[in-house]
Amino acid sequence: MNVPRAVASLVRLRRRKAIERVLQEGRSWANALLKLKAAPNDLGITRVAVIAGRRAIGKAVRRNRAKRLLREAARLHLHEIWPGWDLVLIARPGLIGRKRQEAEAALLEALARLGLLREGPHDPVR
Repeated sequence: MNVPRAVASLVRLRRRKAIERVLQEGRSWANALLKLKAAPNDLGITRVAVIAGRRAIGKAVRRNRAKRLLREAARLHLHEIWPGWDLVLIARPGLIGRKRQEAEAALLEALARLGLLREGPHDPVR
């Protein structure tokens, strides 16, 4: 899938109910930079939401920067993720002051740990 510069609205997970479902039912994995929650959907596309809380990240400028980093990392690697998943990326305090490449590496590590990357021939266990 060729995703334009901004994460297309089609692949954004926006509704509160959908995000809460992923947070409650989804599998998770975390590292120092982010926490990833993932739950299967029946849509055949992967949707992404990004959360940066004030308590964990700080003021608005830092929260917006953290969200931009995670959205860009997700956009660049969306084609490598198995379709049919809802992902919620939660920024952690370690993300502050990091470069985009570090955010990408953290995201890829989390996706690989959950088996969501299209590396092998098999569909991930739902």
